[in-house]
Amino acid sequence: MTKWATYSIVVALFAMLLPFLFMALDAIEMTANPLFPIIALFFGGLGVLIHLFSMLKSDTINGSGLLLLTSILSIIYGFSLSSLGIKNAKYLLLIGALLVAVWIMVPNKKKED
Repeated sequence: MTKWATYSIVVALFAMLLPFLFMALDAIEMTANPLFPIIALFFGGLGVLIHLFSMLKSDTINGSGLLLLTSILSIIYGFSLSSLGIKNAKYLLLIGALLVAVWIMVPNKKKED
């Protein structure tokens, strides 16, 4: 089940990057299509929810995992909403980047005695 969640997040990231690839190939009219951010919103949210339910089901939920899932979701939503022209969505993207920095700084392994 987590495999499909990871695939879903990869589809969301690919949908976020595809307009920039079209820009590099001079297909400017394809970059203005609002379908790409909507696909990223749907598949990103679905992937994070499946990961969350998988963590709850296997009873492996912890703060580090929740922090990472929250940061991934806020980065995908912030990027997609700012692509759709939502005002102040860039702050959601900033929060996601800061959460990734916090996730990197906080040690996530327990000391074994």
